[in-house]
Amino acid sequence: MRVLFVTRPDASTRFGGDTVLARQTLDTVRECGIEADFVETADPQARGYDIAHIFNVGQPEVCRRQIDACAAAGVPVALSPVWLDLTEYFGRAHAQERAFFGSRTAPAALAALQRISKSSDAALLNPKDRKMLAERHAQQSDLLRAACVLLPNSAIEGRDCLVKLGVREVPLVIVPIPADLEPATAWQEERKGLLTVGRVETRKNQAGLLFALRDEPCSIDIVGAAYQADLVGVCRRFCPRAVFHGRLPRQQVLERLGRAEVHALVSWCETAGIASLEAAAAGAKIVVGDRGAEVEYFGDDAEYADPADSESIRAAVRRAFARPARFRGDSLDQRIRRITWRQSAQEVLRAYQRGLGRQERGMN
Repeated sequence: MRVLFVTRPDASTRFGGDTVLARQTLDTVRECGIEADFVETADPQARGYDIAHIFNVGQPEVCRRQIDACAAAGVPVALSPVWLDLTEYFGRAHAQERAFFGSRTAPAALAALQRISKSSDAALLNPKDRKMLAERHAQQSDLLRAACVLLPNSAIEGRDCLVKLGVREVPLVIVPIPADLEPATAWQEERKGLLTVGRVETRKNQAGLLFALRDEPCSIDIVGAAYQADLVGVCRRFCPRAVFHGRLPRQQVLERLGRAEVHALVSWCETAGIASLEAAAAGAKIVVGDRGAEVEYFGDDAEYADPADSESIRAAVRRAFARPARFRGDSLDQRIRRITWRQSAQEVLRAYQRGLGRQERGMN
């Protein structure tokens, strides 16, 4: 079997979880004896491959071109949607961010957040965004239907494909994201402070996290590329002690993961949160959001926060610091080791076989 892995053109320059997922899946299926190539393009040359594995429908226009190019070459598509419902993100997340930008003091920001909390998600969407989201969901539904098999990364994402996107006719094989255990080599017994790793952007909600922790005594380190300098400025306004390190070399990230007592990533929408999995592997206590599939990955071994609620974030961080010290082989360590890349690869190959079998039967 020859497989072509296809990612968005900016997968390396705008690095994200989908990039990690694609590259690690590629490496693992190769270890299983599969011949596979990797491209970052909107126009893949798929002729000669048995199947193309496309990652991420987050840019529907790009994914459309990728799928059309594969169809023109007569190559069926396995699709990892990496699908996130962005309704709350475009409404509430942006409304709260505007409140942070428009408030010079914490009391003013709190008053604005309280006003926002009284509005529904639908009410916070402007007509333009409401229309855009409806069109986007319709486009993404069509993309999923063009695939011969879907590979969601959680049962929650699979349910969303079925219910929110209404795609029930395409088979799906759930392929959980295993934790990269390399960070375990950086595990240290002496730990302190709070760390968050991820692109500094609206979706990752660093502004909400830092506003919630503005009066907490812990040290705070932020690691990740910042594409919005003004957003970093707002974060510093409310939490000046937070240190922004930008994007760091891999070894430095591992060292920081190994020293942090708590890792917090309270995103507005997330799959597993690869940074959270790596932090868990490195021995940190974990705080995550409650909007995505995080609970499916971390169960009762993490603390959960409402990304829209400052008090909820602050309380979750306090609970995390109050947890007993982590130790190698504890319940969280065992949990993230249960799913291996080898097991994940076997599910990927099963998905390919199921998709190809469906293709041979005429997509019925």
